[in-house]
Amino acid sequence: MDVCIKGPAEDIRLGDIDEVCHEMSRILLATDGSAPSIAATEYAVMLAKTFGAEVRAIYVDTGLDAITYPEEVMTEDVYEGVHASIKGLAIAKTMCERNGVPCDVEVVQGGVAKRIVAVAEEWKADMVVLGDTGRTGLKRLALGSVAETVVKGSPVPVLVIKTD
Repeated sequence: MDVCIKGPAEDIRLGDIDEVCHEMSRILLATDGSAPSIAATEYAVMLAKTFGAEVRAIYVDTGLDAITYPEEVMTEDVYEGVHASIKGLAIAKTMCERNGVPCDVEVVQGGVAKRIVAVAEEWKADMVVLGDTGRTGLKRLALGSVAETVVKGSPVPVLVIKTD
């Protein structure tokens, strides 16, 4: 990511500010098929389309039994019996294709937040996009534990999409 500021950010003066020139070529999307993660998919695709970036959509499998891969979801409305996470990957792949955004999907194993951060580092992502947990009541004041952990541990900016 290029930054067009002369000198350390804490020492910036108005005369040091040039044109904004951040580049973004790789956006990591973490999806679990939930409504918040589908909203995050829209943002990831929009950003990728705007910046000419590619998307890698991942689902972190913490040990589920046999799940169907997105390529096996053949038609638009055939989601009965398909695990929600795979539906999320299929939606991400389809949304990217229909918007001309390069995309690959992957199921990774392990602890959710830890694997999201690890994939962001390994793939050299410029940004991570994920949805919040959709909590209600008092719990709504804080980010979900996965989102909060990713924000704290990510080496790159994290965009958390909140939904009602």
